[in-house]
Amino acid sequence: PRIMINHLRSGIASYWWVFSLTIALALLLDITGSLHVYGLSRLLGATLVLGTAVLLSTIAFGWVCSTSHLSRVDLHASPRLARRGVTFLMLLAWLATIRDFRVFILPDMALMHVIGFGIGAVFLLIAVVRPPPLTWLVWLAVALGSLARLISFGVIPIEPPRGDMLPLVQGALANLLAGQSPYTIYTMPWELPLTYLPVTWLAYLPAYVLGVDIRVTNVIAELTIGAALAWIATSHLNGARTQNYLFGAGIGLLIWAWVFLLPSLQHWTQATTAPIWWAVLAITLALVIRGQRWWATVALGIGAATSPLIAVVSPFVGLYWLRSHGWRQTIRYVVLALAIAAALIVPFLLWSPQQFILGAYRWFNDNSLFPQLRWDMDNTWARQIGFSGIFWRRELEWLLKPIQITLLLSLFALYWWRGASLTLLAPCITAAFVLFTVFNPVLWPYLYTPALITALIAVVWYERLNDTEQEGVEP
Repeated sequence: PRIMINHLRSGIASYWWVFSLTIALALLLDITGSLHVYGLSRLLGATLVLGTAVLLSTIAFGWVCSTSHLSRVDLHASPRLARRGVTFLMLLAWLATIRDFRVFILPDMALMHVIGFGIGAVFLLIAVVRPPPLTWLVWLAVALGSLARLISFGVIPIEPPRGDMLPLVQGALANLLAGQSPYTIYTMPWELPLTYLPVTWLAYLPAYVLGVDIRVTNVIAELTIGAALAWIATSHLNGARTQNYLFGAGIGLLIWAWVFLLPSLQHWTQATTAPIWWAVLAITLALVIRGQRWWATVALGIGAATSPLIAVVSPFVGLYWLRSHGWRQTIRYVVLALAIAAALIVPFLLWSPQQFILGAYRWFNDNSLFPQLRWDMDNTWARQIGFSGIFWRRELEWLLKPIQITLLLSLFALYWWRGASLTLLAPCITAAFVLFTVFNPVLWPYLYTPALITALIAVVWYERLNDTEQEGVEP
């Protein structure tokens, strides 16, 4: 009995450890992201910027530590407490969204908007007091978050001062449909190359052709992340048991619902292309976890044509496959992924080689280009959360990439040493994204969000792992 009790305590502690790390990461990213959106990052000051970067690094270290004691035991020790707590966070997120609209987005709210936002707040308050079935909360968050985004699209135009890089995407799509190379220099009115790999901007083509606001694509991408998490959570269940588990014990999905309501995430949807990469990341890891190796390989190839950040993810997946399926099969996966990436990238590379390399790879990754321009303009990187401002001030920014590489290689080695198991995949990738970004020469807040996506996957996977242990099902 003593051994069983200790084992149970260890599992509950490790679950709450992962749960708490995910909540802390989401809160920290939302607060700092909101400060950035409204130009309030100057309020942080050098001390708070450094302190927040240290806190993020501590969270990353916490994820690394979690890899040493994750275990398969009953995690349903206190689901009501976790559920009520996350529901309360959803209410706070929605109240913050209301204030966001009232002060910054839509000061002259119509009565219909006031009533709609108020009804959402009342529903969430009731859910805190008398918790409804989890399915209602998840769908309520989907409805409220989606409507808030769509309303904001009607107020915030896609233009360079407020649309970030989305006008660049529109220009690229217009050029493509006109038979011209998308990879060229655009006037915003400042000159700027197309800085995205093909899948990122091509994802907006259907909406653009249909004449729909291209940001609807971002909403679909965000909802795809939730669908991927649900797919992971129900990977071993059928029929009624799927519905019962998914919306009876899936606290991880409820955390995603809360994240979907966070004001900062709504702003990234309004003004950036980041949700496309997040969705590809979530789909890829969901396929890996579900054991769909060939489809996961296809997704990795698409990811390589979506964002250079696939370099953070793919080595962990490769090590997992190498450990579980051997080097010959892993080589087949790598070759297929590279072939898919080449099929998507090479046509545009041949169409306009110099402009493609300048925009897709060099613009943000060559410190002498955009990173240096922004530093010379207003010392931007000193006001963004991370350590790179310290290096820029001392003209030591050339050390940042070697530090990133060293940290990633260390995490790859740790993952392999720990057994390169599926259970440790998402926690290690979460730590890798945080540590990679905190030392990145370019420090936009939404660059940390992939770590939040993989943290959500870790929570959902851990719940699913423990549920299969209870049922005696092999994950």
